[in-house]
Amino acid sequence: MNSSQDIKELTIADVFNSDRYVIPRYQRNYAWEEKEITQLIQDVLDFALDEDKSEANYYIGTLVVYERNHNGRNFYETIDGQQRLTTLNLLISALKRNYSHINEIEDFDFQLNLTFDSRVKSTLTLEAVADIYTGKEIRYHDGVDYNPNIVQGYNDAEKYLLKSFKDDTELLQFYNYLVQKVKVFRVSVPKDTDLNHYFEIMNNRGEQLEKHEILKAKMLEVLKDDNALKYVFNLIWEACSDMERYVQYGFSTSKGSKKVNEREVVFGNDWNTLQYEDLYDYADALFTDDEEDTKDHDALSVRDIITPSLKIKEADNETYREAERFTSVITFPNFLLHVLRVYTEDDIPLDDKRLLDTFRKYVDKGLDFVVEFGYALLESRFLFDRFIIKREFLNDKEQWSLKRLKLYEKKRVSYVNTFGDEDNDNGLNQEIIMRLSMFHVSAPTQIYKHWLNAALYYLYNYNEDGYLDYLNDLSRAFLFDRFLSNSPLDYYDIIYKNEGEPQEDESNANWELLHQGTQVENYIFNYLDFELWKREYSGFDNFEFAFRSSVEHYYPQNPVANIKRMEKEVCDNFGNLCLLSSSKNSKLTNHSPEAKKDYYINAGIDSLKQKAMMDYNGEWNEKSIEQHANDMIEILKESFYE
Repeated sequence: MNSSQDIKELTIADVFNSDRYVIPRYQRNYAWEEKEITQLIQDVLDFALDEDKSEANYYIGTLVVYERNHNGRNFYETIDGQQRLTTLNLLISALKRNYSHINEIEDFDFQLNLTFDSRVKSTLTLEAVADIYTGKEIRYHDGVDYNPNIVQGYNDAEKYLLKSFKDDTELLQFYNYLVQKVKVFRVSVPKDTDLNHYFEIMNNRGEQLEKHEILKAKMLEVLKDDNALKYVFNLIWEACSDMERYVQYGFSTSKGSKKVNEREVVFGNDWNTLQYEDLYDYADALFTDDEEDTKDHDALSVRDIITPSLKIKEADNETYREAERFTSVITFPNFLLHVLRVYTEDDIPLDDKRLLDTFRKYVDKGLDFVVEFGYALLESRFLFDRFIIKREFLNDKEQWSLKRLKLYEKKRVSYVNTFGDEDNDNGLNQEIIMRLSMFHVSAPTQIYKHWLNAALYYLYNYNEDGYLDYLNDLSRAFLFDRFLSNSPLDYYDIIYKNEGEPQEDESNANWELLHQGTQVENYIFNYLDFELWKREYSGFDNFEFAFRSSVEHYYPQNPVANIKRMEKEVCDNFGNLCLLSSSKNSKLTNHSPEAKKDYYINAGIDSLKQKAMMDYNGEWNEKSIEQHANDMIEILKESFYE
């Protein structure tokens, strides 16, 4: 057991003050991607700019370390927390490099405090990133093999920082909160610790009660005087909480002592139609006096209350396994917040870390809210399964899918396309898949999936008629009212005030925002790729949207020695840019367009814009870059009127 001296509470300023850390060779490589990096920055930003929370500390976890001595110098071997520690080094480097005009940031005494055992490439990369005296551009040296994950991690951190602040006042609020109020606990394990045994203990830690389970218990407490409502609310919650299967599978088909086929009561004989319009009717239809679930919840602990009561019957095992082939685009806690926002139409944060705080004032309203939310949850989840994409694994193939359940005779079930021809992979269903996947890969974090909130809002208040038209309007609103606007609109205003209708057109767009190199928004590239796909550009028939976060300069920014360097303004032109996976971009980042073309033809393309660039005949130079930029911008302009 550690003594109090073995645990230290450190600010981020303390972390970089004097101590040094090393990542041991048995640890995995740096693996955080855009979604984890931007999530960390956004979490800190949310607290820093919130008047009610900016005075409170924000804890980002624990650094578990083992103190070592080498040549008379102490340093800490990082056992747990290396991903956060590496990201903090990247974040501080990005702040120092880009905002040195802010006195407080310039004066911050930052020195790289992290190295890697037996990983020279990783250490050299961190040193290059942390060398802030080379100017705005990092000086990567020819012939040095840099770690592509760390390079991309820095790029992701820098890109998110540069778009996160309205002015220097917000930037300073963020910076001061980061270094003074964001804290970690550093836990030093005793010198005689068996590290192998320690890892075994860490991997077998008991699970904590999750926030959504506590929320469920609080809502059940509101219903404690009505066994029928309590029963059906619990049933619906449990069915909806498993996001990896269609919600119908959360309701039993077994009659037996229950005397009801829950699935048919809820969804009808075809399993595809909600049968009632409020929770009271479902309670009357599903609850009987001899239910096993008529326990007095007041006598149970919180753990008892949140323990799932629903048991999948043996007869359903086969269909349950079949349902496991789908992966949801969102977690249940995040989904709860989307339902709350759609139901209330209030501008609530879509951040599951604030789940309990966000729900508190609504649950305090009492019975009416809980009853209405219970039904809204069921309806929203039913809509989600039918009209929001999932990732499907079938016959050793992974792809985006948009399917509904279809019930045949003798209760045989299959999955068919939600729209159009049930089995045709082209047409309306495929176009909606492409539009939804375009949105999804542009928003990699679990929180703030505004496109999903917009889609659920439309489906909840209208129906599937006009769904594609709405998504197309929404995509244009995101592009022209937010990403290409001189006065970007808030997502809430786009969705709830403007009903997804774009307010600006191409004539008011700031096209200079496209010529910003790595700072160009991922969404813009994905939007363009959708337009190229719709126009059946070369490669469209094999194209699928995937998570790509690395903006590649087709003509390299820092070419190898025998390639002429191009002016930065030309290199950062939209015509010279495309969006790739970071792993592909890292392989040939400094090579000529011809060498990249040869590689990508064999390795496969990530982007239709990339394919269009590769299809250009002749030399890839300033003239061809300008021509390609004009061609692509013209497509973006045309898209507004389609």
